Amino acid sequence: IANNAIFAALSTSNGCYMVLIDSEGIITDELQFAEGYTINGLDHNDGLIALAAGNDGVLLFQWDNGINIEFIGKYATNYTNKVKVDNNTIYIATEDGLEIIQIER
Repeated sequence: IANNAIFAALSTSNGCYMVLIDSEGIITDELQFAEGYTINGLDHNDGLIALAAGNDGVLLFQWDNGINIEFIGKYATNYTNKVKVDNNTIYIATEDGLEIIQIER
C-alpha cells in the first residue's frame, strides 16, 4: 500500500491491478495496466513503478500518485523474478542473479 493505493501483480498475462482507497478503506478508483504481461513482482518509489515481467524483463511506469500511470520503458534482461526500486536505482532478481541499473528521470 502506498499513498492510499493497493497494487496487485497478476498472472496469466493480466498485468497489474491498482485500486485507490479513501481513509475508510472504500475503493474510490481502479486501474488495470501492463495487460498482456504476467507480473512476478513489483515495487515503486517516488512515482516510479517497476514490474518484474518474467521473460519480458522489467517494465517501467511513471505514477502521479493518483490514477494516472504512464509506460516509460522496458529493460531487457533474463527471466525476471522480483524488483526493488530505490530512487533511480532498480535492483532486479533474475534467474542468473542480481542486476542493478540506474535510470534518469
